[in-house]
Amino acid sequence: MPTLLSIEALETDRQFVERRRTEDDSPWGTARLMWDQRLREIDEKIAEAKSRRSSFASVALIFDGLPVIGQGDIRLDFTTDALASYQKVIAAALASQGDNPVATKGKIKGAGKSKLFIRDIVRGSMGFILEELAAPQADLFDTPLKSAVEQATDLIEKLNQASTDEFNSAIESSAPRLVGALQKFTKVLKDAGATTRIVGDEHRVALGLEEIRRLSDRFSDVEVTEEDVFHDGLLLGILPDSHEFELQLQEDHGTLKGSVTDDLTFKYVTDQAFKEQLLLKPVKALVKYTRTSRNGRLIKQQVSLENLEPRSEDDLISLGE
Repeated sequence: MPTLLSIEALETDRQFVERRRTEDDSPWGTARLMWDQRLREIDEKIAEAKSRRSSFASVALIFDGLPVIGQGDIRLDFTTDALASYQKVIAAALASQGDNPVATKGKIKGAGKSKLFIRDIVRGSMGFILEELAAPQADLFDTPLKSAVEQATDLIEKLNQASTDEFNSAIESSAPRLVGALQKFTKVLKDAGATTRIVGDEHRVALGLEEIRRLSDRFSDVEVTEEDVFHDGLLLGILPDSHEFELQLQEDHGTLKGSVTDDLTFKYVTDQAFKEQLLLKPVKALVKYTRTSRNGRLIKQQVSLENLEPRSEDDLISLGE
């Protein structure tokens, strides 16, 4: 169970015990001693929960609103859409860690490592506890997936509380794939008339109807567009570790830099003949430009090398090379 959710449950128990302790009017004080003992036990558990930490991802998604009936029933179609869209947020957050730009489309790099599993339901509410598959031996450091889960919750909280300028700044610094995933998640909640609480080990956020409407409306002003462009140039190299490329464009148009897809990087590294055809040779490059705009103003552009092929002799002759 996420640490903050455990602490919430214990604090609720503590409030109940304090109330009963105050209401106790036993002349012998025996009941009061019992409640005092119970308070000490709860305080010890709270202290233990605060000091205990897990290196694996654990987060609770708790829903309310129109899709939820009572404390035990929730619409299946909403649950499927909400959990699937949240999983995409986590996958994009995981892929955007570090300095490597996340792919703009297709399978997200490391998507298999981003999978969360329903471990339990939240008692007394309609929610789900999602966790990653933990290794048999505990890790001293947080897994990348745990960092991604906490990062996503923190980002949602910041976007929820952000001014217009702060919202623009947060969107500008986020990968387009992550922005698109957050758009979808908030839209699913808004369209269903749902509210949510997201509670992890370190961060939590509560989104009521007003907060979800505001977030969704803000995201509706954000547009992520993609454009495929073919460039002729000289391939200066592909860096496998960082998934980056450099392409010297023709006619002194400078050097184009950006990310490289996993498939192209793999072929470049494993196929020596393919590499020798391209490295420091004239090539035709398929480059995808992904642009994030808000209210028509460009706030971020991502460049991704999708494919490469050697320039044909006919192309070189026609251009007088």
